[in-house]
Amino acid sequence: MAKLRGVRGAAGWCAASALLYLLVRSILYAGANALLGLFHAGATLARPVGVSDLTVGLFQLFIGIGAILIPLGFTLRLTRLDNRDLRLLLPAPWSPAFCLPVFLGLANIGNLAGALLTALFGGESGAQRLPSGGSALFLQFVLLCVMPALLEELFFRGALQGLLRPSGSAVAIFGPALLFALLHLDLIQGLTALVCGVFLGWLAERSGSILPGMLLHFINNCLAFLTLYLRLYAPAELALALELFLVLFFPLFCLWLLYHARKQGFRFSAGLRPGVDVLAVFGSPAYTLAVLFLLAYTVFFVS
Repeated sequence: MAKLRGVRGAAGWCAASALLYLLVRSILYAGANALLGLFHAGATLARPVGVSDLTVGLFQLFIGIGAILIPLGFTLRLTRLDNRDLRLLLPAPWSPAFCLPVFLGLANIGNLAGALLTALFGGESGAQRLPSGGSALFLQFVLLCVMPALLEELFFRGALQGLLRPSGSAVAIFGPALLFALLHLDLIQGLTALVCGVFLGWLAERSGSILPGMLLHFINNCLAFLTLYLRLYAPAELALALELFLVLFFPLFCLWLLYHARKQGFRFSAGLRPGVDVLAVFGSPAYTLAVLFLLAYTVFFVS
């Protein structure tokens, strides 16, 4: 009963932190658009008419850092969470040769499922652009590969997972992973994000550190960045070959690794902290309302 009461309070704080992240990001985004409009009439981050790629990237970097660090500071200040709970520690022995292919396989299974759903329901994938080179391209690399790997892991697998950890590993993994997925504000991308978030949460619990998850997150982002760059600037055959390799090889290799690991007695639950059921997070009205709000916001305002 104590763990059930604890998970409700912790899940409520997770929900408040997640919604604060969305609020801060929206405010910073609106402020950046206002400033761009002062520099060049009609310019926004979505339509940076007359604004350099480097300037846009610097604004995006400021927004990304602020949207994570402000809710993180709020969580550390107002809850029982402290720096040790963030798990910024050297990990216990873990197997990158197993975890990396499995993670990339799960991510690409999610991507395949998302592409199938997009085709079935007639959705459109947003066209993303990258500079062709120079400092603007490097800044986009930092924005898309480095910053999410470091800050998202620190916030979701560090702070939010740390809040829920006393109630057990299962609920600590699932609760932040669902918020992580919904905060992508895209139901198709959120499917992949949920799968990845669960695996990264498991890895943080199993290794006792968020550093391995940062590494896997970074590698996955780098592959996505490379794919996007080749799609824009390389011969179509090269880009297609890389995409086919990623979406075919890693899922198949992942399934093969999991099959052999299970035959050798590997269990994902081994070494995890016992506790309440994953669905106990929905015993928190604040968490449940936050999930419903993010779903409605994505469907009715973003999509």
